[in-house]
Amino acid sequence: MTITDETVDYAAALAKLSLTEEEREKAKEDLSRILGYIDTMNELETDGVLPMSHVLSLSNVFREDVVTNGEEREDLLANAPARKEGTFLVPKTVE
Repeated sequence: MTITDETVDYAAALAKLSLTEEEREKAKEDLSRILGYIDTMNELETDGVLPMSHVLSLSNVFREDVVTNGEEREDLLANAPARKEGTFLVPKTVE
């Protein structure tokens, strides 16, 4: 695929960029080099290589959702400036 001025202008418009003529030429060269590298990668032998979604094998690191603070309501409310019926009392913010 050949990178044209129209291709660069289209990509710049999508990115909401305004490019000078020098920047457009530099972007054209950069995109051409990227496509050349992709063509090089397409030449690699990939038979028998399984597709992957990430380079590192990942495992779920989430822990079980277990209640740890139990019945410590009074301890939690000890420093509350104001409280009502076992909850924090805050100023009204919506009329």
